[in-house]
Amino acid sequence: MIAQPDGSQPVLVVDDDDTVRTGMLGLLRAAGYAAEGYPSAAAALDACDPVHAHCAVLDIHIGEPDGFALGQSLRALAPSLPVIFITGDDDPALVHRAGVVGALTLLLKPVDADCLLALIDSIPVPPDAVR
Repeated sequence: MIAQPDGSQPVLVVDDDDTVRTGMLGLLRAAGYAAEGYPSAAAALDACDPVHAHCAVLDIHIGEPDGFALGQSLRALAPSLPVIFITGDDDPALVHRAGVVGALTLLLKPVDADCLLALIDSIPVPPDAVR
């Protein structure tokens, strides 16, 4: 079933750029999603619960560990967690690497809001989480 998750399934957003992170959180919340934002991989790993998340939107270039390593760490905890990578770096090698690690996609910044929301909307929600 495809539906928006309730507050028990937040979208996790990790981006070291405060403006991007805050804007994305505002967009997601305005669209009816619960959303949690983190400025680094360490902050996300310390505070988020990937097992109960709807998906994760991860900037690739967030320092060390980078977004790819964070995605691997989150998926070690929640193997079925959908991951969307974002980057300002238009590099085909990054697109390839995102595919290899099993990401839904890699979006270029500035992220198209309608595209991001359509992608997140298309992620199936477990039946017990539908509101």
